[in-house]
Amino acid sequence: MNGLNTNENFELISFPNSTKTPGGTTIISTIDTANTSSSSISSTEEILEISQNPQNDEDFKKHFGLKSIGSIGGICLLIGNCTGPGMVNISYQFQQGGWLLSLLGYILMLGLSGLSALFIIESMSMIPGNNKFALRIEFTMICRFYFGKWMYLVSQLFINTSLIITNIASIIICSQVFDSLMVFIFKKTCGISFSNGWICVIENSSDGGSPFQDDYMFITIGYLAILILVVPLAFFNLNDNIIIQIACVIIMLIIVISWVVIFIMIGLSADNLPTIGNMNGISQIIGNCMFNYAFITTIPSWVNESKPTVNLKKSVWISTGFSTVLFIFVGIFGALSFSSMSSNSTILSLINLSKKANIFSKLSVYLFPFIVLASTIPVFSIIVRYNLTQNKFLPTWIANLISIVLPWLIVIPFQTGDWLNLISNYSSLFFGSVANFIIPFILYIKSLKFKKKYNNHNQQKLEQKQHQKEDEFNQIENIQPQQQQSNQIESIEEVVTNGVNHEFFTPEQEKILKELSLETRDTEENTNITTNHFKSLSYIPRRYSKIIAQFCLITLSILIVLVIFSNFYFSD
Repeated sequence: MNGLNTNENFELISFPNSTKTPGGTTIISTIDTANTSSSSISSTEEILEISQNPQNDEDFKKHFGLKSIGSIGGICLLIGNCTGPGMVNISYQFQQGGWLLSLLGYILMLGLSGLSALFIIESMSMIPGNNKFALRIEFTMICRFYFGKWMYLVSQLFINTSLIITNIASIIICSQVFDSLMVFIFKKTCGISFSNGWICVIENSSDGGSPFQDDYMFITIGYLAILILVVPLAFFNLNDNIIIQIACVIIMLIIVISWVVIFIMIGLSADNLPTIGNMNGISQIIGNCMFNYAFITTIPSWVNESKPTVNLKKSVWISTGFSTVLFIFVGIFGALSFSSMSSNSTILSLINLSKKANIFSKLSVYLFPFIVLASTIPVFSIIVRYNLTQNKFLPTWIANLISIVLPWLIVIPFQTGDWLNLISNYSSLFFGSVANFIIPFILYIKSLKFKKKYNNHNQQKLEQKQHQKEDEFNQIENIQPQQQQSNQIESIEEVVTNGVNHEFFTPEQEKILKELSLETRDTEENTNITTNHFKSLSYIPRRYSKIIAQFCLITLSILIVLVIFSNFYFSD
């Protein structure tokens, strides 16, 4: 034990062993062994002791999903979360901002979003008891552990608002396209207007927006249809939606390939895609790019329900890389095909109204919202509910009202007009950028400081206990020489099993760890987790990872400030 040190290989942050007491209580160990390949060592009832009245499995299943998401399911889930409502406006963004800066923007956000996702995962793993992801820890609870209640409330606001606004944008697109589908099939669609009451339209918009143009609608047939189809899925858990996500990604890939073919059939003209666009378009590049990569808020929930065999790093980079390729293909080919796009037109409507449109192209346009966008609406609602209900922050019924009902109410006056571009751009600046990029990097830097202090504290306590036992042993050496070996073994075992001290944690952190245990099921998946301790950048020492995180944080902060200024300055 004298050889203990605080280098990269020495981990004292929680090995997720589970043992059962005679009374049925489950204890998740908070001790790591110095060598993770050695047999696990059980701890005493220190911090993560589940109460004598734990939640039963059926009650848990009503609130949270199980560890059942595999590699393919996880990748498809992340791709679906990336390829959201912003995807239908990418061609307009490339055309207005120019292909060069737009391309650089997506490459930049690919790297930043990947690092952000990995850093938030590593921050999760540094919470005692969770180095193998045995505990259930949502995004907002990570913030509460490292920063306390105030940051917890701030994170609830930014993270959940970001997800809700993304859902609002998806609902707008799905409603508009379904109304267009009604016109295509039945030659009209109807709804209730705020100013004109019950109205019907018989043709689609010439600029590709809602068939109702700029008329403020209370309810349309498209809105009601999407609500009926999507809302029931939001009452399930995340792992229950994975089969749907896999099927949707496969169909989406087929649709995107068909779009590229349609773009080529329409004709590609370099005159439609400038190298450098106008100032208004340039000012919106980073904001729209951030909106398309606003999936980091879903990462903790995905990790919580992933199987222990899932390679988290590969899943993140495969999903973000695949999504980026889709963004670039749709953006460039779409911009080359259509000239003078309007701000309230989408790639869906432009394909639908083109002279080369056929039954197959129209079918792909109408399928896209249901396959890609409608499938992510319940996912984001579920994650908002997870964040609001963990630690019993809100009752389930109130969490359901906020996560499921509220977006559908807010979207009512914004179903028509140019609201989609405004929502995607400005929401990503004020909420999405903070929730998906600023908070994760701050959390990672904070978690590194916590880890270093925690390991140093544990090392000191271990050495103190060892020296104390050695002194006691020397005092009785001449009296009981026969017990020398057994006493030495007992001293080492006591040092290890009592390595975690209440003195280190704040009362708030102790409370959090106990509450997390209540929301963690004693599953076979948890008791047999063998994943190595997670490290975002495998071949880079953590001191350099910290520098990278700080550089990314500074870069993003400058970019966000510049983008906010340019958006308001070039608002016209």
